[in-house]
Amino acid sequence: MAIPLQSLSGSEVLRRGCINAQSSSQTHVKFNNVAPTAAGNTTDGTVPTNHIVTVLNIIFCEQGNQADEMLTMWVEGVHGSGIYILRSQQIGPYQTFVWNDKIVLIGGDSLRIMTQGTANIDVWYNYIDQSWV
Repeated sequence: MAIPLQSLSGSEVLRRGCINAQSSSQTHVKFNNVAPTAAGNTTDGTVPTNHIVTVLNIIFCEQGNQADEMLTMWVEGVHGSGIYILRSQQIGPYQTFVWNDKIVLIGGDSLRIMTQGTANIDVWYNYIDQSWV
C-alpha cells in the first residue's frame, strides 16, 4: 500500500522484532523497534497514527520441551473488540510454527499473542512500517 498522495513526506522501512519466552500472559507486539517484554506487556503495542504496518511473517519456536502448547493471536483496534486470526494453534516440544499470511494494521490497531498455558516460546516477526506526515 502506498503512502497517501496528500502527504508531503513519508517513509517505508523494513523492520523486525522479537519476543523472548512468550507465555500465557497477553503480549502486545510492538512496532517501534523495541522488543516487548513477554510477561504481561499490555502497553505501547498500538500502531501509531499515520502508520500502516504490514506484518510479513511471524515465527514461533517452542523452547521449553513442554507438552503441546496452544498459540492464540488476535487484533484489537478501531474495529472494536478482538478479531482472532489464530486460535489454539498447536505447537509441540521444540517445534516451530510459521505464520506466513500478511496482516495489515492501521493506526489504533494492536496485535496480541498468548498461549493457553505456561510456555516458553520465542517469537520473531518481520514487518514493513509505512509512515507519513
